[in-house]
Amino acid sequence: FTEGGLVWIKDRDTTYSNILYDTERGTGTSKSLTSNDNYAEGNNAAFANLSSFNNNGFSVGPTSNINVLNSNTDEMSSWSFRKQKGFFDVVTYTGTGSNRTVDHQLGSVPGMILIKNLSLSGENWRCYHRSMGATKNQNFNLPHAFYNTSTDYNNTEPTSTVFTVGTDDGVNKNGDNYVAYIFAGGASTAATAKSVDFQGSS
Repeated sequence: FTEGGLVWIKDRDTTYSNILYDTERGTGTSKSLTSNDNYAEGNNAAFANLSSFNNNGFSVGPTSNINVLNSNTDEMSSWSFRKQKGFFDVVTYTGTGSNRTVDHQLGSVPGMILIKNLSLSGENWRCYHRSMGATKNQNFNLPHAFYNTSTDYNNTEPTSTVFTVGTDDGVNKNGDNYVAYIFAGGASTAATAKSVDFQGSS
């Protein structure tokens, strides 16, 4: 993880949540995110602990409760996305409550952007996808269709250097903290995702 990126982990033997960590926010129990619900950052602090990003992967640590990243003998899967132009980027920002742009380093026009309010539970993951455009959104943690919106992306398509967020609390509430996972689309996409299976030992 010398270049930075995202780790996505799932215990395949249980119904535990999908757990996400990234190098922009860091490690530890307070930094866990779950992609299948609308909890704030660290809601699974008693369960998930990615303890370090390493130059050859990552380490998971024990917790005082059931560890969804390292349950004893459970089969685990992880997907790692390296920060790289033309493939993937991760950025954090603080909301302003007003229409604004957010810089990114993808170097190409994003194909999909996932945004999560880190500060506030109850705000769904926001998903922009190029096939639907900036006038529509999908709540990534829910099995719903895309819906019309003007307050998520201000009806403005992302560019190779910035994406736009509107006034909705899910993407830009004044003073709240956010993370955005930015995926490239089209011919520029580079294949630098890695999938790893391992067995829990806690």
